[in-house]
Parts: sequence; C-alpha cells; structure tokens
Amino acid sequence: MGIISTVIPLIIIVILFVLIVRIATVVLKMTGLDEETAWFQSVSAFTGTGFTTKEAEPVLEDDIRRKTVIVLMILGRIGFVSVIAGLFVSFGKDNILNDLWKALLLILSIALLYKATTLREFSVWLNRFIEKRIVAKGLVEQQTLEELFRLPKGYGIAQLTMTKDTEELGQSLSAAGFIKKDILVLSIQRENRLIAFPHADDVLEEGDKLLCYGLLQNIKTYA
Repeated sequence: MGIISTVIPLIIIVILFVLIVRIATVVLKMTGLDEETAWFQSVSAFTGTGFTTKEAEPVLEDDIRRKTVIVLMILGRIGFVSVIAGLFVSFGKDNILNDLWKALLLILSIALLYKATTLREFSVWLNRFIEKRIVAKGLVEQQTLEELFRLPKGYGIAQLTMTKDTEELGQSLSAAGFIKKDILVLSIQRENRLIAFPHADDVLEEGDKLLCYGLLQNIKTYA
C-alpha cells in the first residue's frame, strides 16, 4: 500500500500532462490545423523539443494558436519541475527492491494510459467532449469554411456532375486525370449513396456529383 501511495502523485501528474496536451491539440484543430500537426505542435511546445521555426510558422501566425503554445510552454516547464520533485520524493527513501516496484508500477501505468488514449473510439469521444466544453465556455469560436481554408487566388470548392457527354464518364478517378488539371475529388454523391473518400480505382458513373477542390476555371469546364 505504501508503494502505491507514493507513486499515485506521479501517475496523476502524468494524466494531467496527457489531458493538457489533448486539450491544446483540440484547440489547435479548431483553429484549422489538421490533427497530426496539432498534436505534434502541442507535444513539441509542452516538452520544448522539435518546435522549430519553420514548422511553427502556421502556429505563430494565429493569435489563439500562439497563446495556446505559450501556455503549453509555461505548463511544460512547471510540469517537469513537478515530476523531478515527485521522483525525489517517491524514490530513494526505501530499499532498492521497493524502488524497482515503484518504477515498474509507474511504467505500467503510463503504458496503460498511452494504450487507452490511442484507442480510436476513446480518442474520438474525448476529443468531442473537450471540443464541446471549449465551445460552451466560449474559449474558441468555431471558424467558418472560408477561415479554415486559406485558398490561393482562383482556387475553391465546387461541384461537377458526370453527364452522358462527360469525357471522363466510365473511367476510374486515376485514369480521368483530374489531378493533372489541379482538381482534387473530395467525395462522390451517387444517387442516395455518398462515397466520402473515393479511391483512385472508383469508376465514374452518369449522374455522379463530384465535390471538388481545385482551380475553379478548370472545374467550370465541366458545367
């Protein structure tokens, strides 16, 4: 019981670390960053490693992102001091065997916590829960589509329809060559079915409505 009670404070600190990074990741995502970038920048800022100038540019150019990163850096410094202090308190007072048991318990706890947070269902639920709390408290406003997509001049999102006269009808997406025309097919609406993530070998059928991102003047040639 004594071994567990001395390790619990460290486990609580680690859990707080994970929650802080996860909350920051959700905040950065809500400002328009993709999840992988938001997670990487959150971990980098919190740990003080890998936060290079080039990769940090998309973060530092936004006020909310910049404030989030600053808070992460401050909490990271405080957190690591707490961990070091906790290690001194928890270890070294007992015999080596007890210290080994404490280390094993701490490692197992961290491993279980990591496993739980990487489960997709739990991760999705936790992200949604955090996002709802953030929106409810008005900490971050959800951005409009125009704010999320900083589109280059001439580029945008539009829909094109496959008709019997469309040259690409009956071809796969890869054979149709939309990419060569600066057009990326995001989804395909086929009658009552939505193909949310079309593959290169998906064959285009008459009546398909393609939601596309790309050079608008090229997309309009299909109108």
